[in-house]
Amino acid sequence: VQLVKGTVAQLEDRFPGMRAYDELARQRTTEDIAHIVDFLSTALYVDHDELFTGFITCTADILEARDVPAASLHPALDLLAEQLTEFPRSQRLLRAANAALTARPSTDPNSRV
Repeated sequence: VQLVKGTVAQLEDRFPGMRAYDELARQRTTEDIAHIVDFLSTALYVDHDELFTGFITCTADILEARDVPAASLHPALDLLAEQLTEFPRSQRLLRAANAALTARPSTDPNSRV
């Protein structure tokens, strides 16, 4: 829970578009971060990188369908990595997810190049 709260609290600084979110959008963002942490934990438990990277690219599709830039996932993943520096396997998965997100074909003009 603390990992999710810490990430959401710092996300506004990394993704300025979040400053305009209403309460419902903030709640969904918190839920999205919680799902990311859940999938990260599960992928670590079963030692399956593709489970996590596939979830992240699927989440990117869902965000774009909600008119949220998929690029907003990069700062969230980066913030998680900053909080999990003592966990090398987590770092590996978060780097892989960022790479999969970057490599993913996107219609989002704000996606990371």
